Amino acid sequence: MAKFYDEIPESLIEWIKKQHMFWVASAPLSPDGHVNLSPKGTADSFHVMNSRRVWYQDLTGSGVETISHIRENGRVTILFNAFEGPPRILRLFGTGTVYEYGTEEYESLISPETRKPGSRAAIVIDVYQCQTTCGYAVPIYDFITHRTQLLRMADIEESRDRALDPLHQKGLKAYWVRKNLRSLDGLPGLLTAPDSKVTLVNNFDKEGQRPKLQHSYSREGSAQSNGANLAISFALGALVATTLPYILSAARTFDINSFDLMHVILNGTVEIDSESPHDWIPCSTDQIIPMAKYYDEIPESLIEWVRKQHMFWVASAPLDPGGHVNVSPKGTADCFHVVNSQRVWYQDLTGSGVETISHIRENGRITILFHSFEGPPRILRLYGIGTVYEFGTQEYESLIPPETRKPGSRAAIVIDVYQCQTSCGYAVPIYDFVAHRTQLLRSFDMKESRDRATTSTEINPKGLRAYWILKNLSSVDGLPGLLTAPDSKATCLSVFDKEGPRPKLSRLSSRDVDVLRTGGTLAVGFVIGALVATALPRILSVTGNFSIRA
Repeated sequence: MAKFYDEIPESLIEWIKKQHMFWVASAPLSPDGHVNLSPKGTADSFHVMNSRRVWYQDLTGSGVETISHIRENGRVTILFNAFEGPPRILRLFGTGTVYEYGTEEYESLISPETRKPGSRAAIVIDVYQCQTTCGYAVPIYDFITHRTQLLRMADIEESRDRALDPLHQKGLKAYWVRKNLRSLDGLPGLLTAPDSKVTLVNNFDKEGQRPKLQHSYSREGSAQSNGANLAISFALGALVATTLPYILSAARTFDINSFDLMHVILNGTVEIDSESPHDWIPCSTDQIIPMAKYYDEIPESLIEWVRKQHMFWVASAPLDPGGHVNVSPKGTADCFHVVNSQRVWYQDLTGSGVETISHIRENGRITILFHSFEGPPRILRLYGIGTVYEFGTQEYESLIPPETRKPGSRAAIVIDVYQCQTSCGYAVPIYDFVAHRTQLLRSFDMKESRDRATTSTEINPKGLRAYWILKNLSSVDGLPGLLTAPDSKATCLSVFDKEGPRPKLSRLSSRDVDVLRTGGTLAVGFVIGALVATALPRILSVTGNFSIRA
């Protein structure tokens, strides 16, 4: 079950401080307005003042949706979810206040010593409700590093402001004027920051080291390199075993530090700059911070990219100014599908809430977010109008037959995409995908088995239908949720293999495990190569097929 609190428990405050990123959801009140969802992953940007108030340093982007929505209605939701360690989802529902760059309130929160390049506002959120849920559908990822490209680009723009560009065509404030004065729906964005006389100063070390990654930083790439590592170490072992006696004989007094040799072998990997190509710097001197791009339909290249992603996020909102804006992570494998360039759908699994379904029933608005954790950075938003097809309906069964249905599947959410947006993703950290969790599927497979063991006229109190009745009939704000699924006569069938492997959490990250595995591979190959090179001449000599000179 979800748990609700009137304030943030101390244990969750400590957990929040350990997270590497968060997501912000907001929405305008207009039924035609764009629901926004943005990932935030710059280090040390989120702060907890107390159990009822948090704030974050809002960095410049190609849009200004969150600020505009807060100005209009105040609603904002912050999402954290666990990629490492025990699963967890945390939502902070609050009322936001915007303090723009150059104001006294901004400067009281963000001094020049703590200001990030591109920082345009402090977003302060008074939390009126805190919610935790299981997080069983969030995949397991290993954190690799924070990207720094957004900070580097903004620092360049700010240096132009400090140079007092006479034409006022370049620099961060000029960018604010071009891109941050209005939201997509025409709501006011930045009001005073572009005209502020305060000099743009930040604490960014432009000469600082950029994050480094191993050339084969993914688990797949690491696995593929094991064979090469074994071959190289075998050759080295054979070479050392062959030449070492001659060296010792010639030098008479030769001492080799095998620990240092092995250290060189194990650590002699080639490193590359994670910001090239992962964090690419545009060569243009006219426009440093990249603009968002908009499409009326999803380009084919993005469709192929979407199909490779391991998870996505969904945002929706009611029209009531006091309603909860929702954001939910979705990470069960093979749940998202692209019908064509203007229509997508996903298999909606049972959760402890029914917010997305309720919001779609009321106003249709829904936003899907994808972003890159691996490879070149990218953010993709799909703005659309959703339709709900519940379990047991003909439309549901045409999309989700029993052989593709996941345990706990309660609806097919079909989205007609009217706009597609891409942006840089330079503030999204780099993560390494490890595995999909299976706890949610296992949990609902058990509930469905109880339903199947009960006659069609009865409801098992521990089955899935009873759970729907208990938790999924209405949203947090009282909007209608599931209407027909709990009373459907259709049997809950799925393809889940309950005997399948379960993902295992390790105290070591996958990269640490890969390093140890690589070291073991090199050591084994080296030893085998040395043994073969030492023993083979003697074996051949004994058999009479090999002659060796002293």
